[in-house]
Amino acid sequence: MATEPRKKTAARKPATRSPAKRAASRKPAPASGPPSLTLAHIQGFGIGITAGLLLGVIGFAWLTNQNTTLATEVVEESLAASAEDPKPRFDFYTVLPSQTLDLTSDVEPPDLSGNAQSDLYVLQAGSFRAQKDADRRRGELVLLGLNPTIDQTEGDNGAWYRVYLGPFESRSKMAQARSVTAQQSIDTLLLRRPRSP
Repeated sequence: MATEPRKKTAARKPATRSPAKRAASRKPAPASGPPSLTLAHIQGFGIGITAGLLLGVIGFAWLTNQNTTLATEVVEESLAASAEDPKPRFDFYTVLPSQTLDLTSDVEPPDLSGNAQSDLYVLQAGSFRAQKDADRRRGELVLLGLNPTIDQTEGDNGAWYRVYLGPFESRSKMAQARSVTAQQSIDTLLLRRPRSP
C-alpha cells in the first residue's frame, strides 16, 4: 500500500484575546485604605488658598475705597447745602407768636368740678348663663383675696349672672385688683357708676 502524502493543513492557533479586551476584563483590586494624598493634591490646595486670600484682599480694598468715597461725597454735599442755605430748617419760632387762638362759645370747657372723684369704679369679672359658672368664678376671685359679688339680671334672652368686684373708692385700688385678675388671665370690664347721694 502506497502511502499517500498527507496534506498540509493550516495549523490551528489557539484563540487569543486582544490586549484591549484583556485589560477591560480585569477587575480593579479593592482599595485597602484611604486614598493617599499626592503632590498634585497638595499643590492644588495651596493654589486655592492663595487665590482665595488674594481675592479677599482685593475685595476688601475695593469695598473700603467705595465706602470712603461715598462718605466723602455725602459730607461734601451736606457742607455745600449748609453753606448755601443758612436759614433755620424750622420756622415755628416766628409762626407761633403771630398766631391767635379762636375760642368760640360753642366749645364747652371741661368739667373740672371733681365729678370723676365722686364716681365709684366696678370691675365686671364675668357674665354667665349658669349660676354654677358664676359661683366658680366667684370662688377663683375669693382665693385671690378679692371680694366679688354676683348679680342676677333678667332680660329678653333669659337670666344672666354677672360677677362684680368693687365698688372701689379710687382708681389705684381698682387698678390693683385689675392687675391681680390679669395675672390669672381673668378678663375684666371697667364700669364707672355715679355715687348715690
